Amino acid sequence: MDIRSPESVLGDADLGPRLTPIDCYALVDQPDRHLLDGYAAVVIPAMVDQEHLAAHPGVIRRYLDGGGVVVFGGHLHRDWLPGASPFVPLEARSHRDYEVAWVADHPIFAGVNPSDLTYRRGIAGFLARGHHPLPDGAEVLVRLAGGQPVTYLDRRSTAGTVLVQSSGDMLGYYGLDSTTARIPRQLLDWIGTEAKAVRARVEAAR
Repeated sequence: MDIRSPESVLGDADLGPRLTPIDCYALVDQPDRHLLDGYAAVVIPAMVDQEHLAAHPGVIRRYLDGGGVVVFGGHLHRDWLPGASPFVPLEARSHRDYEVAWVADHPIFAGVNPSDLTYRRGIAGFLARGHHPLPDGAEVLVRLAGGQPVTYLDRRSTAGTVLVQSSGDMLGYYGLDSTTARIPRQLLDWIGTEAKAVRARVEAAR
């Protein structure tokens, strides 16, 4: 849900065609129209205008209740994402407080070294410098050293699936010279599988 440079994942011959940029300002509450229908998922980056989304929360809510998948990476500071709570900064006393660890095996992070997520050029905290408190029933995938949830899945707050990560856009790992470069492709592959499962579950419940 933003504009990327040609050097980003949109310029990749394989991954780019799987993505369609969305103008967040075109998303306004219209109860008689579901503006995001037809998208397998909506990936919302950290720099999105959260004031605008909070002014039109029905757009994301209707999409999720219809069986959509939303991926958000960033610091939530407005009420527009169902089930999610505002970002809580980490009061770190050491760079080791930013180190991350897997809580559950997940295909998005297959083959990714947790150290590559924590450190870049020797600086810590690139994956997360805080967390979002968990909604009821959420599944934690990645945590900080103190146990705070960095990445979680929420399949209970709506009929759809919400994936929240306490940093920037997962697609932003495209082209990096570490194991994190695997994440964009693996995220899109997971989205394809998850979207089919969610839609089938919603259809079966109707």
